[in-house]
Amino acid sequence: MKFYYLGVDIGGSHISGALIDSETGLLVADTYQKTLLDSNGPCHTFFTGFKYLIEKIIDNPSHITLAQIAAVGVSMPGPFNYKDGISEINGVKKYDSLFGLNVKQEIKKIVNNVPVYFLNDAESFAMGEYSAGAAKQNSRSIVLTLGTGFGSTFLINGSVQSIEGKGVPPNGYLYNIPFNNGIADDYFSTRWFVQKWNQLNREKVQTVKEITALADHNDTDALHLFNEFSENFIQFMTPWISNFQPESLVLGGGIAKASHHFLDTINKKIQEINTTKIHICKLWDKAAIIGAAINASNSLKNQDLEQNKEWRKTQQYLAPEKKVNNEITYDAYPSFPLGENKIKAGIEEFATWIEQHKNITIDGYVGVFWDHLIEKLDQELTKRGKTVRWFHVDAAMKSSDELDEMLLPYLGGDDPLFGKITDKDLIDWFDTEKLKLIKPDTSVDINIILGCGASLAQWQAPVVYFDLPKNELQFRARAGMATNLGSKNIIDNRRTYKRFFFVDWVVLNKHKNEILPVIDLIVDEQRPDNYLFMTGDELRSGLSQMAKNVFRPRPWFEPGAWGGTWMKEQMEGLNKEVENLAWSFELMVLENGIMFESDQYLLEVSFDFLMFNNHKEVLGDCAERFQYDFPIRFDFLDTFDGGNLSIQCHPTPEYIKENFGMPFTQDETYYILDCKNDPLVYLGFQDGVQPEEFHEALIQSQKEVKELDVDKYIQKFTAKKHDLFLIPSGTIHASGSNNLVLEISSAPYIFTFKMYDWLRLDLDGKPRPINIEHGMKNLNFERKGATVVPELISAPYVIAQTEEYQLEHLPTHPEHFYDVHRYTLKNEIHISTTNKCHVWMLIEGTSVIIETKNGIRQRFNYAETFVVPASAESYTIYNENPNQKTLLIKAFVK
Repeated sequence: MKFYYLGVDIGGSHISGALIDSETGLLVADTYQKTLLDSNGPCHTFFTGFKYLIEKIIDNPSHITLAQIAAVGVSMPGPFNYKDGISEINGVKKYDSLFGLNVKQEIKKIVNNVPVYFLNDAESFAMGEYSAGAAKQNSRSIVLTLGTGFGSTFLINGSVQSIEGKGVPPNGYLYNIPFNNGIADDYFSTRWFVQKWNQLNREKVQTVKEITALADHNDTDALHLFNEFSENFIQFMTPWISNFQPESLVLGGGIAKASHHFLDTINKKIQEINTTKIHICKLWDKAAIIGAAINASNSLKNQDLEQNKEWRKTQQYLAPEKKVNNEITYDAYPSFPLGENKIKAGIEEFATWIEQHKNITIDGYVGVFWDHLIEKLDQELTKRGKTVRWFHVDAAMKSSDELDEMLLPYLGGDDPLFGKITDKDLIDWFDTEKLKLIKPDTSVDINIILGCGASLAQWQAPVVYFDLPKNELQFRARAGMATNLGSKNIIDNRRTYKRFFFVDWVVLNKHKNEILPVIDLIVDEQRPDNYLFMTGDELRSGLSQMAKNVFRPRPWFEPGAWGGTWMKEQMEGLNKEVENLAWSFELMVLENGIMFESDQYLLEVSFDFLMFNNHKEVLGDCAERFQYDFPIRFDFLDTFDGGNLSIQCHPTPEYIKENFGMPFTQDETYYILDCKNDPLVYLGFQDGVQPEEFHEALIQSQKEVKELDVDKYIQKFTAKKHDLFLIPSGTIHASGSNNLVLEISSAPYIFTFKMYDWLRLDLDGKPRPINIEHGMKNLNFERKGATVVPELISAPYVIAQTEEYQLEHLPTHPEHFYDVHRYTLKNEIHISTTNKCHVWMLIEGTSVIIETKNGIRQRFNYAETFVVPASAESYTIYNENPNQKTLLIKAFVK
C-alpha cells in the first residue's frame, strides 16, 4: 500500500490542507482543499471545521483513503506547545477557546489515531519553501512571513536554527526584537501599514491589499508608505543578514504580494553588503502544508527511535503490583493491610470511575507520564461512546526561562550539589490570569484538566491525584523521561536532582498537603500500564490506621563508587546481577514510600502523605518541634568488598540553616550491623593537626591528583559488630571497607561535604564533587586525640534486665537530638510509647512479631526497619525464635 502524509495549515480565517506523496515529496494536486473557519468560535467549531476539511481531502479523484495516511502534520500559529500539541494561544482574538486544550488528541480522533505532529506556521512555511520552493537547495536561508504578524525562520541545510548565536536570534524569532519605538512585529506586519495609512486624512483601509491597489495607480501616499517600509526593513534586517550570511532571503505572506513596490529597493541595498539573493516565495499558501507534512515525516521516523528508548534507568526491579505471600527473610515491598476491596486496578476500572463525572481535575507529581494516561483513558472512554476534552494546566505555566530566572536564588549557582530550600509555592509557577482561561467545553460528555497543579485552576470537579514514588521519578529522569517542574531542558542528573530536592519536591509537597483533604481518588502511577487506585477516603482512613499501629516504609537501593556486596547477597527481592549496592534507603522519609495492601494489590504513596495527614499521631511529644519533617533516618552503607567512603563532615545547625534553608542538621551515628576482616572507621583528628595545614593538604591532593596521607591527619579505629560511632555535625569521619553500617541519624541526608575521595571516579566515569571549602567552614578541630574515644564512641550500659530481656542504653552525643536503646530479647516484651515515636530494627536474629494495642499484628525480619507511632500507645514484641540470640535497636527523640 502506498502511503501519504497529510499536511494542514491553520490560518487566521481558514484552514487548508493536502496530501503529500511519501515517495516523491510532492503535493497531490487534486487533494488540495481550503475551508473557512471562525477563529473566534467555541472550540468544538474548530474541530468540526477540521473534520470537514479532512473529509473533503479524502473525497478525492485519486481515491486515496484515510488508511493510507502515515502521519498528519499541522502548521499552527503560536504560542503553542508544539511537542505535546497543546494550545497556549490567548488574548489575540483567534482560537482563544482552544487555550489549554490538547489539540493533538482531538485531531487524532478525527484521523483514526494516526500520529499527529505540530510545527510553528512560520517554520512550516520555511520548510515548504526549502523543500520545493524559493529556498530549495540553499545551504543557508532566512525565510520571512510578512502578514498579520512577522514570522521568521533561520535554516541551515533545511534544519531550523533556534539556538541563539552566530546570527540567529533567540528561538529564531525576529518579531520580538526591539526596533525603533517598539518591536519588529510593530513595523513588518499588516497593522503597521493600516495604522500608518489611517493616520492620514484619507479614506480608511483594513488591508495591505487596498494600499497596494492605490500604489498600483501611482498614489503618492501609498508609494511613500512602501518606501518607508523598505527603509525600515533594510535598517532592521541588515545586521541579521550580515551576521548569518544566508544564500537567500525568502519573503512570503500577504505583504510579499506587494513586492513590486519594495523588492528592488531592498535588493539593491542588500547587494551592497553581501551576495544574499532576495526571492519572493514560490509556493505561497501551499508552502506551510508541504512543510507541515515534511515535519510529520521526520517526526514519525524519530518517534520510531524514541519508542525503543528505556523509560527508567536502573538495575533495580519495578515494585510488583501484587503481594507474594511466601515466607521471606527480607521484605523489600512491605505493606500495611487495608482489608478487602479497597484497591482497584486497570484502565477499565479507572474509566468506570471517571465516566460518572462531567468535569474532573487530575493533579499529580512531577514525572508522571500524562501523555500515556491520555492515550489509554481516552481510548477506553471512546469505546464507551463518551466524548472527552483534555485540558492541560501547563498552558498557564510561566515559560521555562521565566522559571529559571525566578529560581536562581535557590539553585546554588554552579554548585552541582547544593542549593537553598525555596520559599515559593506552586502557584508561583503559573500565570493566574491564564489559569482562569482554561474552561470546560459544555458540548462534550467529559472535560478533564490535568497536570502538576491542575487543582489551581479551581474547577468545580472531583480531584484525582497521581502519585509517583521518588525513586521511580529519579529513574525516569536518568533515562531522560522526566524533567524538573516547568523546565523544558534536560540537564545533567546531579543538577536535576538538586532542583528536585531544593525546589520541586518542596512546592509539590506543600501543594499535596493543601489538597489532601479533598482528594477523591489516589492513583499509584509507577506502573503506567496498570494503574492502582483507591478512594481518597480510604487513603485518609488507611493513613490514620497506620499512624496508631506499626508500619515499615518501602526501602529502595542504589549502587555507588564504594558500594559493596552484603545487601545484594543477603536481602531477598533485589537484583543480584548488579555490580554493587551502596545504599539502602530504609527510612529516608523524603524519598521513601509507604505501601497499602488489599486483595494482594500493593498501592504505594509517598511517606509525606502520612506526615501531612497524621504527624501529631506519629511524632507525639515532638510533633510541634518537627511538624511534617520526620526527624530520624535509618539507612545502610554497604562497603563489604567495596571501598572506603569519602573523608567527610556535615554542616553545623547554623550553617545548614543559613546556607541551605534546612530546619535542622545532619547529625549521624554509625552502628556496625556486620563487618569482616577487621575493618576501619575513620573518626576525629590526630593530636596537633592544624586547620591551615590540613586545608592546604586537601587542596594539593585535589589539584595535583595525589593521595592524601589520611593517617597523618585522621584517627582510625577497628570496627566490631554492634559498635556505635557518634558523628555530630562538624566531625571528620568515614567508614572503611568491609562494613555494613546502619546509619542512625537525623533526617537530612544529602549534606555531606566530601573533602577527600581517594582519587576515584564515580559510576559515570566522572570525579565526584569535592566540597573542601564547605567542609573547612564546619570542621571541629577540637574533636581530636584522646578526646575522641570518650566523646565519639558510645559506651553501652545496662539500664534494665529481667528474665525476658536486657535493655542497654547506647548514649549518643549531647548534640544529637535522638537517643538509642538496644534490647536483647528472649521471648517477649511489652512496651509503652509514652507519647514518643519509636524507630526499630532487628539487628540480630531472624524475625519478631509486633502486636499493637489497636490490634495490628505484623512480622519483621532481620535488618528490617519499622516504626511504631506515638499514638500506638503500647505494643508487644514477640521473638519467633527464642533459642537464637535476638537483638533489636530502637531510636527515638530525646
